[in-house]
Order: sequence, then structure tokens, then C-alpha cells
Amino acid sequence: MENLIRALSRGLHVIEYLQSHPPVSLAELHRGTELPKVTLLRMLHTLQEEGWVYRGIGDDRYRLSYHLHHLGDNLMAVDALAEAAGPILDGLQADVLWPSDMAIRKGLVMAIVETTRKKQVVVVNRDSMGVEPEILRSAVGHAYFSFCSDTEREEILERLMLQKGEQGRLAQDNEWLGQMVELVRKRGYGLRDAGAWPAPAGALGGLAVPVFVEERVKACINIVWPEGAVTAEQVEDTYYPRLRAAADELTTVLQEHFFLLY
Repeated sequence: MENLIRALSRGLHVIEYLQSHPPVSLAELHRGTELPKVTLLRMLHTLQEEGWVYRGIGDDRYRLSYHLHHLGDNLMAVDALAEAAGPILDGLQADVLWPSDMAIRKGLVMAIVETTRKKQVVVVNRDSMGVEPEILRSAVGHAYFSFCSDTEREEILERLMLQKGEQGRLAQDNEWLGQMVELVRKRGYGLRDAGAWPAPAGALGGLAVPVFVEERVKACINIVWPEGAVTAEQVEDTYYPRLRAAADELTTVLQEHFFLLY
């Protein structure tokens, strides 16, 4: 009985640490709790199986599951989005073989908050977590910008116009903006031409679609590949339909937990 109580105490200690320090790596958890890594791995596996803990695919960090939102206010909406997207992006990669990211708007950039690139056999810029593609110069940015509300789009443009550099110039090019938005809306996705994008994305091709919750864009997901590996016909006939289906599946999951997203 004493051993069982000790094990429970350790488990609660881990949960408390995850609640106050999300998200954390195994090494950080080891330092913070002073528990052996072998013990932590067993506990974390059990907590994952029971739905208390989620391990991010893209960053290998642990955080409390969004199913435990009633435990406190420390669960971030972004963590809920990433956790909901993880299994869907996993399934998408198993289907199309190429990796995917999920990105959310963060001011004037798109922040990648979950990815399956580390699981890809063919190296496709695996260190993408935390990368922030520019809104007007990325596939995820085009997808978000083209499908967000008119009010949000105007606010983005007003702020971009104050910037120097290529984004500031593009924000003032009404003809280019109109053509880009019309094209993205017509075909349903933003497209990355490897030759047209800045580093480090220049060696990649890809497409991105918006994820809607209650008819509002909450995130975008993509499929990426090395330059020249996918044809335009494959994009239209294979990759876009499967990416759109994954985005719709994610919408269904998120709408069941929409209270976390506002």
C-alpha cells in the first residue's frame, strides 16, 4: 500500500509540473521533478494511455491533454489545436507519404505549432517547429489571408504596410493582392512554388488549406515536398483532395471542443 501511495504521489507531482510548465521535454521534466528518467517514461506512457498527457509529434514535448481543461486555465488553445491535429496529420502522412504542418496566425506571420516532418524518411527541413512563415510569402499564409474575414484581412494589411521589405511592398500592391486572393479562393488552397519563396522554404514545394471552426479560419495545414517531387496534376488530383479531407476532419474534432478556441 505504501508503494502504491508513493507511485500516486509521483504521478500527481508530474501532472502538477506539466500544468505549471507546459510544454516540457523529458530532460526538463527530469530536472524539474528529480525523478529518474526510466520512472518518468513509465509514468508518462501510462498517463498518455489514460488520456491525461499528450506528447507533441513535432517537438516531442509533453503537456496536459485538452480533455483536462477543467483542471485549470493553463492549457493554451494552441496546445489544444496541436493535440487535435496530431493524429490527423499522422494519418495524412501515412496516406500521402509527404509530411505536413499545422500553422496558426501570430501577428503578421504564421507560426508552425505541429508537424510530422521529423517522422519523414526523406529529410524535408525537419526543424520546422517554431518557424514563422510570412503571411504574404507562404502557402499557409496565403490560405489564411484569403479565407479570413474582411475585417481581419484589412487589419493585417494596415500593419504590413508599415513594414519595410518585400511583405510591406506586397501589401501595397492591390492588383497582386486581388489576383492572389481570387486564385486561392477559386482553387481552395495556397500553393508554394519552390522558386518563388524565401529561404529556408526555397527548396520546398507545397500546398496549404484553411481549417474552419464555426465558419472562421482557426489554422492552416499543409503538405510539403522537395522541389520537383510532385506535379501540378498530382496536386489537383491527389494531394489537394486528401489535404482538404484532413482539414475537414480536424474541423469536426475542433468543433467538439470549440470552447477552447475563443
